[in-house]
Amino acid sequence: MYNSIYPAYVKSYLGVNNRQIAKKHDDEKNSGSSENAENSNSNETRTLSSQPGGAFFPNGERVAIDYTKRQINISQVLSDFKNTTNAIGAPDDIKAEVNSYLGLIESQSRKERPNAQIIQSNLKNASQILDEYITKTLKKPSKVVENWVDALFLQQIDYKAPVSTSSVQTNTSEQLQNIQEELTPQENTVGVEDKQAEKIFPSEIYIPEDSRLKSMFIQAKKYSAIEEKEKALYSFQNVLEYAEEIGDVQTGAMAHYEQGRIYDEFNRIEDALYNYNLAAQQTTDNNVKARAHFSMGKIYDDYVKFEPAVNHYCAAVAFSGEADNLKLQTAALSDLAQIHAQRYDKDNSFMFMDLSCSTAESTKNDKLMGMTYYKNAKNCEKLNEKPRALKLYGQASKAYSSLNDNAHLAKNYMSAAQIMTEYGNSAKARKLLSKAYSAAQKTDDAELKEQIINCISAL
Repeated sequence: MYNSIYPAYVKSYLGVNNRQIAKKHDDEKNSGSSENAENSNSNETRTLSSQPGGAFFPNGERVAIDYTKRQINISQVLSDFKNTTNAIGAPDDIKAEVNSYLGLIESQSRKERPNAQIIQSNLKNASQILDEYITKTLKKPSKVVENWVDALFLQQIDYKAPVSTSSVQTNTSEQLQNIQEELTPQENTVGVEDKQAEKIFPSEIYIPEDSRLKSMFIQAKKYSAIEEKEKALYSFQNVLEYAEEIGDVQTGAMAHYEQGRIYDEFNRIEDALYNYNLAAQQTTDNNVKARAHFSMGKIYDDYVKFEPAVNHYCAAVAFSGEADNLKLQTAALSDLAQIHAQRYDKDNSFMFMDLSCSTAESTKNDKLMGMTYYKNAKNCEKLNEKPRALKLYGQASKAYSSLNDNAHLAKNYMSAAQIMTEYGNSAKARKLLSKAYSAAQKTDDAELKEQIINCISAL
């Protein structure tokens, strides 16, 4: 396998820590074995430090190719190639030249019998353009992208792109018109604030019964809150020792969970997994079990360890359901949808998308609904299901509008406008970008406003 040779390898040129970028994008955080998550032993496999850390590109984009699969689809290759172009900060003229070759590949992959030689030739041409740019930028020879392409050719590639079910739907223009109408939020008649006490971080509300242990636990939490991580780790270790001495298993489990979070932030993945796993095993609180499994799922997901990631996410879904923690359950279902979308598994991805949306809707939490609709819209774009993505963007816009969340509303409109641009419908794209700019004007985000203006100018 060539899991150390992929376009995100340019991180070594840029000096970027992919794991840190992953945290910045996901808010939560992985390695190990593929045993059943619920019945795993206390020794999670601790081997991730030798991995290249390649779930994310240096610019934060997630890698599309799963290098553990026997066959790679050409659509995954194109996705990573485009993200590579963004990751190295290629200027617009280089992007345009590369995209011209990628466009030819995409057209060829849509044919009934794609010509592998034509696709390979265009991939080589595009890789040489990027390597030439890297060479000029770094002032030293580079063949990092071309070597990645050569490595790909040694694997089994399916040169036939997946058929989008949207491509066989009838009356597309009428459908898009209906979706466009859905993208216009209706007047907010609900104005419901989320009043649920959702326990996403269970230790935030946990207080030990023993007075001495209570004082020790609170002090450790204070160190953690003010970013005194080393002191926090030392203090939680003291909590663990005293909890064991007096037989307080639950507090010991909470201390392991807290240590897992801190090690996670330090990027000490093996230690994080070890402590999360002990917390999940020792606690009797289903909410803590759910959170620990979710955190382990995130780690496996970040390092493209599909089976253990799915196992832990599914365990998180089950335990969060028992704990009636619908917010965490929605998050786990959304991540299951995303991880299957990255493998172009439409059936499973759509199943988890539907489950995450229905779970979010049951909370009446507009913020959670907006985030879930938006994330699933991005999943649909990965699967080339653009009409379905537009519909989800429409639902997200209504949720964000009800919250007066203008920053997310603007980004939502921008994403929908991009799809309209790809359909060649500049008029609708411009209308959506106009709505995006109106929303952005109600924020202090100057960069967002500039982005939208640039998008309008490019039409």
